[in-house]
Amino acid sequence: MKEEVNFVAMKEGIILVKFGNVEDRKRILNLSPWFFDQCLFAMLPYVKDKEIESYTFNLSPFWVRIFNIPFECMDRSVAMDVGCAIRELIAINWRDRDGGWTEYIQLRVIIDISEPLRRVVHFVNGEGVTTVYAIKYERLPTFCYN
Repeated sequence: MKEEVNFVAMKEGIILVKFGNVEDRKRILNLSPWFFDQCLFAMLPYVKDKEIESYTFNLSPFWVRIFNIPFECMDRSVAMDVGCAIRELIAINWRDRDGGWTEYIQLRVIIDISEPLRRVVHFVNGEGVTTVYAIKYERLPTFCYN
């Protein structure tokens, strides 16, 4: 941290983290999810005049890797479709060794952590052929798959 960080207990299970530097705050929020003792530590940006009860702590961003996609289908359109099928797509990682995907597509999606996680995404192409894409979650603590 570039500057001091303060922790204020608001109520049971909710802690307000005050950052002395806006860049520190942005970096910490962008690097989520965070864990403590293998438990998810949900962090949301503070919004002035917003009631604590209106925050949704059950939604958390995760990086996921999507496997089994045929090489010819690894494009922006398919990445967006698959990300939206999981939940809410917030980012696509285009970086890889040679400037294109090879083994998987990496997406950042908002996950509802109160629901069981998906292991696969079923994708139907233009000809009606269904393909099953495997999902692997990055930095995942113990979760229920169903």
